Amino acid sequence: MRASRVDESRVKLIRAAQRGDHRAFCELVASYDAKIMSVILQILQNKEDAEDIYQEVFLKAWKNLPAFEFKSEFYTWLYRIAANTCFSYRTGKQRHHLENIPLDEGYHDVYEETSTERTDEQQQILSAVDDLPQKQKTVFVMRYYQGHKIKDIASLLGLNSGTVKRYLHRATHKLRKDMAAYA
Repeated sequence: MRASRVDESRVKLIRAAQRGDHRAFCELVASYDAKIMSVILQILQNKEDAEDIYQEVFLKAWKNLPAFEFKSEFYTWLYRIAANTCFSYRTGKQRHHLENIPLDEGYHDVYEETSTERTDEQQQILSAVDDLPQKQKTVFVMRYYQGHKIKDIASLLGLNSGTVKRYLHRATHKLRKDMAAYA
């Protein structure tokens, strides 16, 4: 019963924001900002880039809010905007041959120790994950660091479950191969 009140409240906020109510949109942003920032940091691994993309994500959400049709959860819709914006940013950055993104940024949610306190094994794991192709890394992080189920990852990224499983299989296979050298 309580969940339905929360859902009704959320729907009212979304509908108000769709009509141009800035306060309602700010309330929505406040309820999702930490989750979305965490997603962006996990993908980009750079705090400064993440802060820029965070703003872009919510600007895109505001601009496209009238097109939101309640066919998915609002968080799923925001997550897709965030992931797609990050992928576009990373692709553009790679295309322009800008500097590599440092590993230590953005993984604070995974390992709370500073990089000097990490064990060699933890550092090797983070390096191996960082070397995965972008889509494999995103799916791997969502599954094993954020704890999402395969069907949820598929929904959040707009993929089918088979594709998510394939990315996970390839990521796991590559990580095992890469980590075998350190065993």
